[in-house]
Amino acid sequence: MGHYSRDCPLKRGGGGRGFSGSGRGGFQGRGMPGRGGSFGSFGMSTGMDGAGPMMMEMGQAEPMFIGAGPGMMEALPGPPGMMMGDNMQGLPGAPFPGAPRRPMAQMGGPRPMGGDPMRMNGNGLAFGFDSFGGPGEAQNGGSGPGRGGPRGRFGGRGMGRTAGGRHGGTLSTGPSRGEQNDYCQHFVDTGERPQNFLRDVHLVDRYEEYPKMRELIQRKDDLVAQRATPPYYLNADLHELKLSVATFGTKFDVVLVDPPWEEYARRAPGIDIGTWLWQDIMKLEIENIVDTPSFLFLWCGSAEGLDAGRHCLKKWGFRRCEDICWIKTNAEAARKMAARQDAHAVLQHTKEHCLMGIKGTVRRAQDGHVIHANVDTDIIVAEEAPFGSTRKPEEMYSIIEHFCLGRRRLELFGEDHNIRPGWVTIGNDLTGSNFNPQAYAAHFVDDEGRPQIGSAGRPPPGASHLLGSTPEIEELRPKSP
Repeated sequence: MGHYSRDCPLKRGGGGRGFSGSGRGGFQGRGMPGRGGSFGSFGMSTGMDGAGPMMMEMGQAEPMFIGAGPGMMEALPGPPGMMMGDNMQGLPGAPFPGAPRRPMAQMGGPRPMGGDPMRMNGNGLAFGFDSFGGPGEAQNGGSGPGRGGPRGRFGGRGMGRTAGGRHGGTLSTGPSRGEQNDYCQHFVDTGERPQNFLRDVHLVDRYEEYPKMRELIQRKDDLVAQRATPPYYLNADLHELKLSVATFGTKFDVVLVDPPWEEYARRAPGIDIGTWLWQDIMKLEIENIVDTPSFLFLWCGSAEGLDAGRHCLKKWGFRRCEDICWIKTNAEAARKMAARQDAHAVLQHTKEHCLMGIKGTVRRAQDGHVIHANVDTDIIVAEEAPFGSTRKPEEMYSIIEHFCLGRRRLELFGEDHNIRPGWVTIGNDLTGSNFNPQAYAAHFVDDEGRPQIGSAGRPPPGASHLLGSTPEIEELRPKSP
């Protein structure tokens, strides 16, 4: 059987371990002892004897070249995927200088990341192609004679080069890593961020391969829409507006805050965003308008807001329990956005954070009428807003509505695009107002017709300010132990 060899790099990009053959063949070959040959792409060595069935599964999706010597015929049929050349040395009947070279074989087709592995059968050689082929000319480059040939371009030693990268990434060459999907170099060359190539990040196609989760999300969205209040909005300066129960007619189960941090102004010089100092943000009396239990979501950028946001949560009576991260893509305007950076930053900022705080005590296993945990993740991948805009991803609303079953939702520092059914939006940049505290509170009345102002503790199932659920949703949603 083959054994590990530190002299032969196995991992893509060079460096690491490889296999070397010894004894009765490199892996499962039978017959006379074989000598170690050198694979080009993976830099793998294996002994072989030209007999014995082999099978190996691979999950790699990139096309690649592997050196091979005589005794190679053809592989399984399929679209071009894995390429094998002819520079395998140290095999029985290996070519010598001037000897005819063998044709290239093509194996399997590339599959998307996470797809089915490629399967290859054959005799003798570790990657399962048949041995003892006829003479022919090398295609797409064998390399010169010698053990393994000169250093290949896909890591390891050997010949060959790949035809293209998966997902459209740039292929680059380095002295030690060879040819690969180098998204960092692609960003340097084009300004296009690596996260632009992540697959299935949009809500419309994220759950295509998960029918139960897709059904759960659809049912929850339908229930949220059915139970949502009309959209309410109020043009007001939060420097002057008093946050109190008298102002709104009730307390809130969820508050979403998107303040204009100073960081936003540094990213868009020359544009008046109307920034707030973090000390002024902390002075907002949010603690006066939140029920118990309740949740707060605070967008805090990626600079000073990360620390200041925690001080704000503590002052408002919340403890931090989660951190939602927005990974920003720039597929629509890559080069222009690549240069948009905070002058105080030492790294390229391509993300923002939203701190999540909880007030009171909620138990996932016992309070299924208050929260539905584990429905969404803490990562949002979405396009960055245009220059000068502080607009955040729409997906944040879905995360909040899926998780928190309280229907009294408030957003501070909102704009016209933030107006949404089921929410009260407050901001100085709104172009109009329709908010009426009595009309809003009337959506949350108990059995006796009294407005549900606050529960001051664990609300009972069926409370008027709760969204509720259905047997189908309870069957589908993830349960906590």
